[in-house]
Amino acid sequence: MGKRPKVFDQERAYAPGAGGMNDDEVMDFLGSPDSRWLIKLAVLKEDGWPYVVPLWYQWDGSALFVVGRKKSAWVQDVIRDPRCYICIEEKETPPVGGNRKVLGRCHGEVVDGPRTAEGSLWLAVANEMATRYLGPDGVEQLGPSHSWERYLVKLTPVGRLTTWQGVDWAPRYFEPRW
Repeated sequence: MGKRPKVFDQERAYAPGAGGMNDDEVMDFLGSPDSRWLIKLAVLKEDGWPYVVPLWYQWDGSALFVVGRKKSAWVQDVIRDPRCYICIEEKETPPVGGNRKVLGRCHGEVVDGPRTAEGSLWLAVANEMATRYLGPDGVEQLGPSHSWERYLVKLTPVGRLTTWQGVDWAPRYFEPRW
C-alpha cells in the first residue's frame, strides 16, 4: 500500500476571527438596531414533521419575541408543543470574518393574543421590528394592519445558544494527521 494522499492542510484549527461568539458579540449580533437578520423558527407539526418559518424577531437580551397573525399555523403548533428551534444567520459569507450565526433550542410561549393592536403587548414589539426592518417610516407602514388580530410569542432559550462567526470549521471537524 502506498501513502494516503493528504486531502487538505489541517495545520491550523481556525482562520483568523473564526470561533464562537462571546456574550457581547451575541448581544450586538441579535440586538443591534441595524441588524435585519431573519429568525428561522422550526416547530413540530401535529404529524411530527418539522416546519420552518422565517420571521422578524426582537431580542431583549434573554429571549426572542416574534409576532404571528391570528391564523398563522406555526402559532398553533407552538401552543400545542412549545419545543422549537431557532437559527439566525447573516445573509452572506464575506471572504474574511462575518458569517455569524446563532442556533438553539427554545421554549415557545404565547404571551399575548390574539388581539388587535389597541392595548396589546405585541404592538410595541412590532413597532420596534418595523423600524428596524423597514426603516424610519416602518411604524407608519404597519399602521393599516392594526385591526388584524395577532399573537406575541416569546422564545426562551433552553440551555446555552450555539454561536459561530467566521468562515472556518470548528476544531472538532478536523481529523488527526496521518
